Formats: sequence, structure tokens, C-alpha cells
Amino acid sequence: MHSPDMKRTLLLLTISFGLAFAGCSSTRTIEKTGDPANSVVGGVKARTPLPMDMRIKVAVLDFEDRTAYGKGRLGKSASNILVTFLSRSGQFALYEREKLDKLVGEQGINTSESVDVSEAATIGKLVGVDYVFIGAVSNYGYRSTRSQVLIFGDKIIQQAEATVDVRMVEVATGRIIASESGTGLVTVESGHVLGVGTSAGYDETTAANALRAAISQYVDTLIDQGLANR
Repeated sequence: MHSPDMKRTLLLLTISFGLAFAGCSSTRTIEKTGDPANSVVGGVKARTPLPMDMRIKVAVLDFEDRTAYGKGRLGKSASNILVTFLSRSGQFALYEREKLDKLVGEQGINTSESVDVSEAATIGKLVGVDYVFIGAVSNYGYRSTRSQVLIFGDKIIQQAEATVDVRMVEVATGRIIASESGTGLVTVESGHVLGVGTSAGYDETTAANALRAAISQYVDTLIDQGLANR
């Protein structure tokens, strides 16, 4: 049986280790493979916004999801991220997504499957835009590993990796003027100390960050291509 002093010492050690571990219990890193092309995760190069009447008219179709995850949700998430980037650049007038989805449905086009260039150009002519962006989430992987930290807790490392391909179609000619691909990796660390700590449950944000890291690699290239070909 432990003496009161020994119990007190064990309790203090437990608290000390717990505080030390909790101080690094939840961290998130985002990496981008390939050439970032002057992009940063979550943003695009600073540009002077164009007046609305001078902005390039574009539409972004839902990307195809070729992965086994999410029942097609990754494709829609990827296209939404691209819309956000293009909007932040201040160079484009984006066709309203709800109206676009309705029109695509009326045309009998299933964007959860591959949309070819001619279909994209047809949609672009119907809505009166200069360019249509189509693409696919061609790969997505997720893994989680758990390791013991000292004797009081464990550490969980979750990683998500996504590859996103995109093509920029010039509506007037039906040509692909840009075709880009990027891969993003996001790592999330979490852990528990004596049953207390951050949860290792999967977070949709993890997938979104991997997609964002992938798209951010080439979004400035797409923007520059659009400006050069206007």
C-alpha cells in the first residue's frame, strides 16, 4: 500500500505530465506538394480588384468525385473552394451556383460524373460566361495512427491527402486553355491524457483543408491564364 506522501507524489507527476502533453495535444499542419506558384493556403496573390463590368464571366461546375469517400461530397467541396479563390481574386464575375445547378439539371447533365469539354462549352453559352471550370478529385486518402506517450496517454495523428485536377474551358472556342493538377496533405495531431484530451474523431475540415492545399497550388496560374486570354 502506498504511503500518503507517495500518493501525493504520483498525483503531482500525473498532473505535470498531463499539462505537458496537453500543451501540444492539438496541432494542425498543412503541406502542399509541387510548386505553390506564389499561392498560399486559403488565399491568392494580391491583385487590384476589377470593376464589376470589367470582370471575366465564369462558371464553376461541380467537380467529379472519383474517390470512394463521401458519396460525391468531395467534388462539390472542391468546386466550392475554387469558387472562393476566384471570388477573392477580384477578377471574375461568377455565375450564381444555385441557378447553374438548376440549369445543369434541366439539361440532364450529371456533374457527379465526368463532364466533357463540349458539354461545358454548351453550358457556358447558355449562361453567357467566358469560361467554364470543370475538374475532378482524382485521389483522396485518409489514415489515422495512434501511439502511446509516456505511460499516461496516447497521441493520434490523422492525415488526409487529396489530388485535384481542373480544366479551364474557353466557351467561345471550346478549347481547354489551362489544365492543372495539385496534391495537398494535411496533418492533425490530437491526444488524450488519462482519458482527457482532444477527440480523434474524423472532421470534415480535414478533408476540406487537404482540398484547399491542393487547389491553392495552381489557382493563381488559372487566374493568370484567364486574364491573358480575355
